[in-house]
Amino acid sequence: MMAFSTRRAWLLTAAVLGLALGGCGGGSSSSGDVQLRVLNVSSDVASVDLSLDDTTKVQAVAIDSLSSYVGIGADTYDVDVLATGNSSSLNNSSRSFSKDKHYTAVVWGRQSAIKLSTLPEDDDEADISTGKAKLRVFSATADLGNVDVYLTRDDTALDSTTPVASSVASAGLSSYATLDSGSWRLRVTGAGDSSDVRLDVAAVALSDKKYNTLVLTAGSGGVLVHATVLVQQQSGVATAKNTQARLRVVAGVESKGSVGVAWNGITQASGLRSPAVAPYALVAAGTHALELRINGIVASTGDAVLSPGADYTLLAYGDAAAPKLSLISDDNRLPSSTSRVKLRLIHGAATADALTLSIDYAALISDLPLGSASAFTTLTANSSARVDISSVSAAETLYTATEVNLQALGVYTAFLLGGNSTPTGVLRKDR
Repeated sequence: MMAFSTRRAWLLTAAVLGLALGGCGGGSSSSGDVQLRVLNVSSDVASVDLSLDDTTKVQAVAIDSLSSYVGIGADTYDVDVLATGNSSSLNNSSRSFSKDKHYTAVVWGRQSAIKLSTLPEDDDEADISTGKAKLRVFSATADLGNVDVYLTRDDTALDSTTPVASSVASAGLSSYATLDSGSWRLRVTGAGDSSDVRLDVAAVALSDKKYNTLVLTAGSGGVLVHATVLVQQQSGVATAKNTQARLRVVAGVESKGSVGVAWNGITQASGLRSPAVAPYALVAAGTHALELRINGIVASTGDAVLSPGADYTLLAYGDAAAPKLSLISDDNRLPSSTSRVKLRLIHGAATADALTLSIDYAALISDLPLGSASAFTTLTANSSARVDISSVSAAETLYTATEVNLQALGVYTAFLLGGNSTPTGVLRKDR
C-alpha cells in the first residue's frame, strides 16, 4: 500500500533545487571538496556549458543528458549557463556549495528564459525503512501549468485515489512522499482534473531505500508531459518519455463536406460536418497511416509523423471532389508573461483570398495563404476585444466578434473555414 504525505508545491529558491531529464551520469571524482554534475532539460538549448567564476567546469551537456561529476572547492561562485560554443550567458547567478557535498545542477526552460536550479544529494538513506522509497516532484518547465501526479497500481482508477503531489506549479517542488519500493504506474494530470491525463507510463521503478525526484518537462506542444526519475545519492536517472501526441481534426471542406479521419487504423473523426473544429484527442505518436474520407469516400491515404509530446491540427479544406490536407504543428505553450495572450489564425476557406486578422482594428496577422497557420502573436489580455478577419477581395469583413474575453495566459486560434455558402469564422481557446 502507498503511504504518503502531500502539501501544495512551493516555489524553488535559487540554490535549492536542480533536477534533470536524460541519460545517466558518470561516477564521482575524488578531487575537490564538492562534487557537481549538470542535467540539461532545457526545451531548446541543444548543448550547455557551466562556468564558475569565468572558468568552464562542465562542457557540452546535451538535451536530456546528465554529465559526470566534477570536483570544485567549497565556496560561493558566480555561475553562468552558456550554450556550448557561445560566450553569452543564458543565466547568471551566485551559488554557494558546501564542503563534502554532492549537487546536481539543472538547466531548464526556454533559451529566452533559461533557469538554473541546484539540488543537494546527501540525504541520509538510513532514514528510509526497508521496503520503502521516497519521491518528490519538480516541475522543470513554465509551460505545463499546475499538475497533479499519481503513482498507483496498474488498475487503480484516478478518481478513486489521491495524488502523490497536488497542484505542482512551474518551478514547484513537492514534499517527499513515502511509497513502497518497486514498480508503479505513473500518471500526470491537469490540477484538479483526473480526466485530463498528460502522461501515462505503465512502469516506473523506485529502488529500495532511495530518495528520488520526479522531474517533469513539457512536450513541444506545451500540454503533454515527459518525466524522469532522478535517483539521488550520486545515482543516475531513468526516463519516462511520453509515447503519445494530441491531434484534432478541423473540417473546412466546401458544400458542408463531411470529414472522416483515421490515424493508425483508429477513427479520430467520423462524419465531422464542415465547418467544425473537433477537440484534441490523444493518439499514438510516431509514423503511422493517415486516411482521409470525404462524405464517406476515401479521398487520400499515406503515412504521417507525429512527434511524442506534440500537438497537431489536421485541417481538411477545399472542394469535396479534390480535398486537401494540412498537418499543422501547434505551439500551445503558455505565454511567458502572466498578463499576455497568444493568438494565431488558420485559413481553411477555399473561397477566400489571403487573410488578415485584426484586434480592435489593428492588423496583427496579414497575408495568410489558404491551408496554412500563422505564427502566434502575443498581446495584452483584453476582456472586451473586437476580432475581425478580412481578405483582400472581400468588401466586408468575413468574420467579426465583439466583446471577446481574451484571458491572460490564454492560447487562442481563430479559424476561417469553408463549408457554408460564405466562409465561417470560429474562435477557440486552446488552453
